[in-house]
Amino acid sequence: MSKRSSKFCASFKPPPIHRQIAAAGLSSNCQRLECWESYPRTAADPAALCRCFDPSGGEWEDIEPPEPHEWLDSMLEKTPDQSFKDYVTSRPNQPAGNRRTIYLQPLCEPRELEGPAFPAGPWPSWQALEAAVARFYHPLRVRTLPASPMSKLNPLPQSRMNDYGTQWNASQVLDSLRGQLPSDAYCLLAVTMWDLYPRDEWNFVYGLANLSARVGVFSFVRHTPDFGSEDEKAAHMLHRSMKTMLHEIGHMFGMRHCTWYNCLMRGSNGAGVEHQQNHLHLCPVCLRKLHWNLGFDIPKRYEKLLELYAQHGAGSRAFTAELQFLQRRLVALQDLPPESTKMPELASW
Repeated sequence: MSKRSSKFCASFKPPPIHRQIAAAGLSSNCQRLECWESYPRTAADPAALCRCFDPSGGEWEDIEPPEPHEWLDSMLEKTPDQSFKDYVTSRPNQPAGNRRTIYLQPLCEPRELEGPAFPAGPWPSWQALEAAVARFYHPLRVRTLPASPMSKLNPLPQSRMNDYGTQWNASQVLDSLRGQLPSDAYCLLAVTMWDLYPRDEWNFVYGLANLSARVGVFSFVRHTPDFGSEDEKAAHMLHRSMKTMLHEIGHMFGMRHCTWYNCLMRGSNGAGVEHQQNHLHLCPVCLRKLHWNLGFDIPKRYEKLLELYAQHGAGSRAFTAELQFLQRRLVALQDLPPESTKMPELASW
């Protein structure tokens, strides 16, 4: 995300470990879960959850102080801390009744998704992207709607030209999507290879969402790599696109930009600006937020994501850190009783 100009704001200071532990809602010795009263009646084993959210072993990467023009330099005033307790008290969107499906809407000509994946075609592997959403946000269902070009949206959003071709007004795209929300949708996320901007004074935006309307849109066009072999290009394009897709959907669950760790939910002004690239995985604070909302089995979720990333990114630099992280977490949690972190009222594999 980039604004044409930014004003000075106070410098970001990476939080110390005691604040990170408190933000995850753990006691100072990481042996007790705070805010336990907010959980469903048949909640998971609290001792097992403490193991999953305990950051004291240093498994998660800290945020480094930002450099000029990076997100936490230019956007700090719009990036308040959100602890687990803050998240719960904000009363975030939750799946309810029949609203348990994440809908994905490709904004393109149908033939674009029928061809080969990038770099032979314009799009990253749609099959892999859909599978990533399904495993990351399990147990919600994921459905892809028929592809439709941006020009068919009604009302038609405004557009302008830039170096990426036609650039569409993302705020107006959201307005057009409001009337297309299926009755069983938790949310509707549109995906495009067109560039986006949120308002006239901004250069671009990777994605934009309206939480109350449960609609969002994001673009992959700025993720196209121009380096490496064909296999490396495909893996980098897929990795970057997964990060944007999973990050933007995370906002639909009420998760704000993370200020605790170098997490998937950390704000970013893009690979060309940020000196520290964020990861595909959630930090303990954000993982606890999502788990409280969906109730998945945490080790099983790690297993499913490891399987997917190995299938599409094994041997590539882009996915190496993700694969290693998931493997370490599974080793660390291997002695937990089966399904001890699953909340039966919310989730079932």
